[in-house]
Amino acid sequence: MIRIGILGTDNSHSIGFSRFFNVAGEKHHISGAKVVAVYGEDRKRTEEVAEKGQIARIVKRPKDMIGMIDAAIVDFRHGHKHLRFARPLIEAGIPTFVDKPLASSVAGARKIVAVAKKSRVPITSFSTVRFGAGMDEFKKAVKKIGKPRNIVIWGPGDARDQYDGIFFYAVHQVELMLEVFGNDVCCARGVDYDGMLAAQVVYHNGMVATMHEINTRNYWPRFQAFAFGSDGAAEYDGAKAEDGFFVGAKTFTRMFQTGKMPYPYKDLTVSTRVLAAIDRSMKLRGKEVRIR
Repeated sequence: MIRIGILGTDNSHSIGFSRFFNVAGEKHHISGAKVVAVYGEDRKRTEEVAEKGQIARIVKRPKDMIGMIDAAIVDFRHGHKHLRFARPLIEAGIPTFVDKPLASSVAGARKIVAVAKKSRVPITSFSTVRFGAGMDEFKKAVKKIGKPRNIVIWGPGDARDQYDGIFFYAVHQVELMLEVFGNDVCCARGVDYDGMLAAQVVYHNGMVATMHEINTRNYWPRFQAFAFGSDGAAEYDGAKAEDGFFVGAKTFTRMFQTGKMPYPYKDLTVSTRVLAAIDRSMKLRGKEVRIR
């Protein structure tokens, strides 16, 4: 039995993930692992997560988990907190899933990966939009459209989100793009229209991805995408990807069990670097920014 600790309870994912492991009557259940401890910065919220996720122990300090867990989920809404909370666990040799976003700065993302590499500890981080039946269908459809030239992705989000701006939710669209079309990105632009992000990411092969965050005043309930190629078009419908959250949980659980990372260290910072370039461009009124 893999013993898991969750750090961070402000995110709704802390309840969702814990119920997969701890509540046998759930529609989806993952056997062979159990969330045994939780830490959160807000006591009332943490007690709620512990109750709904059937987590037996609330710890006062994150380091109290060391020795009682075999794996960790770091799950704060603020990506800038992830390095501070993940680092001591990784340095203690604990395999760790850092929920999206890995960090809200390139420096933070690179430091998390550097600590993991130095400690030789498996880690991963992703948006669960990367998974699910809808994504599988989209990947198959993209293979039939010839050379992809343009992608348009849209979904909910707020360019001025209180949780580190675009890093909190635009990460879903960026990771959808990276999962299907790869990491060979070149540069980006971004503008803020009344809290709605409009961004472009250019690939080295000339392909252009355009992304739109539709904020809560004009809410769009799910992620969707179209890819246009030399021989046709392909559509992604997020309504068909509701199982992605569960598939994502199974993916990082497999890493906990086997030690095999679903994505190599070198790929883990890409989405943060793309978001940082878009964020920088927004501050420069849409000027093109290299992705570094």
